[in-house]
This record gives sequence, C-alpha cells and structure tokens, in this order.
Amino acid sequence: MSTTPLRPLPSLLRHLNERRVFAAVQGAGPLSRAEIARHTGISGPTVTRAVASLLQAELFEEEAPHRQSVGRPGKLVRLARSGVCLLAVLVGPKSCEVSIGGLDGEGSVDERRSFPTPPTYEGLLSTCMETARGLLSGRSGRLLRSGVCVPGLIDGPAGRSLISPNLHQIDGRQLGMDLEEALGVETTVVQECHALCLAEQVYGLARGIDNFAMMDINEGLGLGVVHGGRLMQGCRGLAGELGHVTVDLPGQLCGCGNHGCLETVATDRALAGLVSAELGRSLSIDELVEGSRKGTIDPSAAVSRFADYLGIAIAAAINIFNPSRLFIHGRCFDVSDEVFDRVVAAAKRRSLAPSFESCEVIRARGNKRLGVIAATLRDALAMPPVEFDTPPLTVN
Repeated sequence: MSTTPLRPLPSLLRHLNERRVFAAVQGAGPLSRAEIARHTGISGPTVTRAVASLLQAELFEEEAPHRQSVGRPGKLVRLARSGVCLLAVLVGPKSCEVSIGGLDGEGSVDERRSFPTPPTYEGLLSTCMETARGLLSGRSGRLLRSGVCVPGLIDGPAGRSLISPNLHQIDGRQLGMDLEEALGVETTVVQECHALCLAEQVYGLARGIDNFAMMDINEGLGLGVVHGGRLMQGCRGLAGELGHVTVDLPGQLCGCGNHGCLETVATDRALAGLVSAELGRSLSIDELVEGSRKGTIDPSAAVSRFADYLGIAIAAAINIFNPSRLFIHGRCFDVSDEVFDRVVAAAKRRSLAPSFESCEVIRARGNKRLGVIAATLRDALAMPPVEFDTPPLTVN
C-alpha cells in the first residue's frame, strides 16, 4: 500500500511566509521588499503578496526610502506605529505601568503612566482601565490589541492567575479577560519571566539563540527556559518556579506560604532587606542603589551573603538546564560594580564545571514592556489550525 504525502493547504503556507516576512522587519527595522527577499530567501512575488497582506492587517506601514540607491528606490515597510497602537499593562507587587506605543516597541515618555499597585483586585482593574482610557484619549490611531504582564503562576490556556505569592490580589482572577471585555480588543496575558525571555529573544541579546535561560530577581525569583527555540512551560505553563525551592529550612516566611524559599534570599528585595536590617530602617532597592553609589551606604556585608544565595540559584539553573546563556534581570548589580562579578564567582563554585564553562552569564538587556509587545504580536500572528489536503489512499 502506498499513500500520497499530506500537503499543507496554501493558506498555511501563506501564513508561514507572512510570519517570516514580519520577523525580518521586526528584527532589522524598515526594509524594502527586495531587502526582505534577501533576508528571508523568499521569492520576490511571494514577499510582495505577504507584505500586501500585512499592510491590510495594519501590522505594517509604508514609508519613503531614507537612503540613496541606484535606480528607482522602493518604498520601505516597517512595523506600524502611527495608524495603530498596542496597549501594554505591567502589573507588579508595588507598582504598575500602563503604556501605549507602536508595534515596533517605541513610545515617548508621555505615553506611559505608573501608579502604586492597589490593594484590591477591583481597584487594580479600575485603575488600569482609567489609565488606559486616559492614554488612548490623547492618541490618534486605532488600538489594535493589548497585552498584560503579571507575576506568579499563570494557567496558560485560560490566562488565569493561579497564585501570585507577592500579589495575592490577582489569585484566581483573569485580568486579561476582564481588560479584554472592557477595552473591546483581544488581550494577551504573559507571565513576567516569560515576557523577559521574549524581550531578549526578539529585541535583545538572545536573537538567533535556541537555548538560553532568563532569571528575574526583582521582587520574586522566576526562571524562564528556552530550549530548541521554544519556551519550556510544563503541562500547564507553570514550569520555572525555581524561586520556591527551599534553601534555608528555618528561614523567613515566603509569599507562597513556605519558609526559606530562594526568593526570600536571592532577589533585589532580599538584598534591600538585608541592608535594611543592618541599618535599622527600611530601604527599597532604588534607595539602596542611590545610597551605595553616593557612598552613604556600605552594603558589602549584605552583598557577600546575597551573592552566595544568588550563586546557588544560578548554579541550579545551569546544572539542570545546561543553557548556552543565562540572562539575569535585576537592579542589584547597580549597587556596585563588583556585585555581578561576586555573584558569577559564587555560581561558578556551585556549578558543575563543564556546564558552567559552556554557559555565559549576562545581564538582561530587555524589559517586561518589550516582552508584552513581543507576546502580543506573536498572538496577532498566531498560526491557523493545521489543515491538510487529504487525497484518497491508493492501494497497489
């Protein structure tokens, strides 16, 4: 018996080409159609059709060429930033940010608003909505989509917050769905560490890298791992909660209800807490950075203890996942120039030598806002259901 191979429908192939064309412009900036063809290896006529489709979907805009060329210059296409905009909502334990901007991630300062995180979910939702409407009222162009970045464990398919140890207001809630209903546009929900992975992968130092890890150590300690170009999420999107591994049995109470979790000793908040205990007054990480840089605070003793614990976290990620690069997102390295080196040295002592030697530890370049934009655009270009032409079986 022989069969004819299943063939993807032309619509699927068109969509794949559109994604490749979009990725080329997203990565390289404004390009002509001829340049897109050279970047992607796709034929000129196919590129022209893909660009036309993306222009119609308002994901691309055209602009005049801004460089000299031989012959008649072709128009450039760029990610849309005037006719449409994206809304990005970043929710954190202490503060939130709402911003609008073009699809290329650019936005002026007056297109962002920050506010202290309200203590109730109802207050959070209403403040996000009021802020979003205020920003949108002053901008021309249509709101294309919105995206929300939240901490904690997110039920991937439903976008529901299962538990957020440092932001219990959103436990069991579906902030993305509630914002979607209020705004009337599709809304993407992304976990904050996953957002950082996407930001680095699309806009930062992880472009073209198929295996890397991202550790966020701001308020909590989260880990995102990209393997084979795909984010590892586990069966429900909950993978990577390294911060809730116990490292100090009699340690302090964590927001998850356990004691001595890594995130109680190896985050920006933990370092600020150690220095606060030494000084007898409460300091934020921003105040600690400012005081250390001015020479009014000496954090050296706290940094030594902190570096050991963060080194344990980094070594665990390296030993378990063997990434080629490990990015760390946190303010602690701004406290002094030596903090990063001390942390890396501690991680080296705790790691398996071959794994550590094959991994480069780097400060993250991206941010959560860029990650939200990347996630929102990813969903805007979501693959359609895979369908196939199914010719009759032939029997010899």
